[in-house]
Amino acid sequence: MKEETKAKAAKLWDNVKSGLKTGFDATKKGLTKAGTAIQSYGDLGVVQIEKKQFESKRKKSFEALGELAFEKLSAKDASSLAANDQDAASLIEEIVSYNKEIAKRDKILKTAEKEGKIPGKAAPKKTSAKKTAKKSAAKKAADSAE
Repeated sequence: MKEETKAKAAKLWDNVKSGLKTGFDATKKGLTKAGTAIQSYGDLGVVQIEKKQFESKRKKSFEALGELAFEKLSAKDASSLAANDQDAASLIEEIVSYNKEIAKRDKILKTAEKEGKIPGKAAPKKTSAKKTAKKSAAKKAADSAE
């Protein structure tokens, strides 16, 4: 009987080890996928932050350009403001550069959204007023029949 007990214990132990190995392999595979997804979200988060930074810089350049235009055009001896004015030209170049960088990041984010790497911004479902009115009328008819 001792041999039979040892055989059962050995079989049980083999089953436990097999189950643990299967569980470990599944966990390892799941963690790898989760790590990849987290890295992808992290990378896309960085892209979104960079886009916001470029938008902020572009806004400051627009403000500086507006301030420059105001100073030139409101002075007592007002001079005209042209695109070839050195200060204005440098600000315009900055704005164009920021627009390009923003467009690059938009393209990356849109591609990621199409590939399903980030969830789309779906509008919440709304029930139509007609359906609600029909349900109310049907309920009233059922209540009055009782």
